[in-house]
Amino acid sequence: MHSIWQEKIDFPSYSILRRDKKCDVLYLGATLQNAVEAHFRQEQGAAVMLLEEKIISQMPELGGMGILRARDIEERRNLHRLRDYILGRRIPCELKIVSEDCLWVHPVKLFLFMTEGIDVYEQTAVCSVQGKRLDIGSAYVDAGEIVEQKDKKDPLYVYVFQDKSFYKIPGGDMKEIRRYKDVWLVGSPRRDLEGAMYSWEI
Repeated sequence: MHSIWQEKIDFPSYSILRRDKKCDVLYLGATLQNAVEAHFRQEQGAAVMLLEEKIISQMPELGGMGILRARDIEERRNLHRLRDYILGRRIPCELKIVSEDCLWVHPVKLFLFMTEGIDVYEQTAVCSVQGKRLDIGSAYVDAGEIVEQKDKKDPLYVYVFQDKSFYKIPGGDMKEIRRYKDVWLVGSPRRDLEGAMYSWEI
């Protein structure tokens, strides 16, 4: 199932990496966090690259909830930097400032903007890592720094509701709730919330 964020979005054509490459910073995984960090590192002059095992346009988890939240001082500083950057560059990612510690964005639009001009490869899996050299089967990637995805947490499911009927669900165990256009998005660890139009896993 695709995410609500992938509707009416034209993804660029990402290549499969088939030749040796070098970079200063290599990001493993097409996540919004990696895209944002890679963008700022590239602006600082680093040669950055992003590798993803899956087909990016078919990754419902890329959408998530579209909620960016700061939990400590450093994260708040980074969130404010991103907020000011989005506003200053007028990035069309449907930014909504919820509070000093929370932003709502269209995550796929922000991901696509932040990865413009960055070497992004999909369907490229890492077979082995030897120091800072990665074997991807058909080639090698030499990186000064490798940024891997954080350990995957327990799955969270995003449900799309037409109205606020989700408040009536007993034991709904809702972790995140946000409004997007004319629907409500609800994040829950439960796999069976009734009444949703559809859902996807993040």
